[in-house]
Amino acid sequence: MAKTVLVRRTIRVTLTATVAVGVLTSAAACGGGGSDAAGSAQVAGVTKVRWIYDWTPTSADLPVLKGLEEGWFRQADLDVVTTPGGEISQLQSVGAGEHDMTVGGGVELLINQAQGLPVQAVGVVQPLALTGLICNPNSNITADDPNTLLGKKLATASTDADDVVWQAWRNHKGLNGKVTEVSQEAGLPLLFQGVVDCYPEFLTRAPLEAEREFGRKPVKIWYSKDENVIGQVIDVNTDFAEKNPAAVKGFVDVYARGMQWAAQNQAEAVELMTKVYPDSDPSVTAQELKTLSGFWSASYQDKHGYLAMDDATWKPTVQMLKRAGQIKELPEMASVYSTKYLPSTPYLP
Repeated sequence: MAKTVLVRRTIRVTLTATVAVGVLTSAAACGGGGSDAAGSAQVAGVTKVRWIYDWTPTSADLPVLKGLEEGWFRQADLDVVTTPGGEISQLQSVGAGEHDMTVGGGVELLINQAQGLPVQAVGVVQPLALTGLICNPNSNITADDPNTLLGKKLATASTDADDVVWQAWRNHKGLNGKVTEVSQEAGLPLLFQGVVDCYPEFLTRAPLEAEREFGRKPVKIWYSKDENVIGQVIDVNTDFAEKNPAAVKGFVDVYARGMQWAAQNQAEAVELMTKVYPDSDPSVTAQELKTLSGFWSASYQDKHGYLAMDDATWKPTVQMLKRAGQIKELPEMASVYSTKYLPSTPYLP
């Protein structure tokens, strides 16, 4: 099996200029963009929160965008300063104290916590990870039969954390050494140009792009669901949280409120996305939001509200990482996540 050394994905933000102007303009309109992004501070009872988005602009940004537009953060005595994602590891930046909060994969959080990074989860955005294989519909691969991947050529998983999940699933399905894996650095064109039969990505926007390219729906293999792996979570620098608990709680409350609004007002949410990111495609945003918002809750969140979590939310992922040798011992759940910042009144799906 051919496999290259994996490097962390750094998707270029193709709308960088638009994103920076659009997001910071929204922040400024709510009093959140006038502060220098360097250094957290509390002035006249208002706490600055330096938020960094993940990857490229998507409908996943909407909870923050709505909070900025409506002034919800300001009402919570927060001065939220945002930074586009995509060029750096946002979790590492939060751990280093360069930013205060972000959103990222739960697997990545657990691996970095085990290595001493001072970060903690304060809400779960996606109870199940949405990473999987997007396969050419002409490749004779079927979603419910892993054996149809035998002998196929696949791009490697796009981050170290995703690669751990892929390897666990691959090994469980008896595919180790029976598929060819190549570097994914060239992106989705590898799939579109026939270099690989399948490409690993989030099963939200990328399948829409593939459907446009092939003229019909691609085959999707949701391997992270098979492994019962947690998806994206809200991360906070633990020192920042200890010093500013009210600010963290206020931010989490606005985020959950924004999730509820976006899920319940999808047409308006698409309009907001287009306003902030003028180069975004409203039709793609609409399809992506419809798909993505359906994964913002599972049975636990249906009862306890957006972002809610408990030990059962995390344990399958922790146990998978222990089996995979990525963590040496099972961590104390209290160090992994905290529920004390969750909304006092749940925002129900």
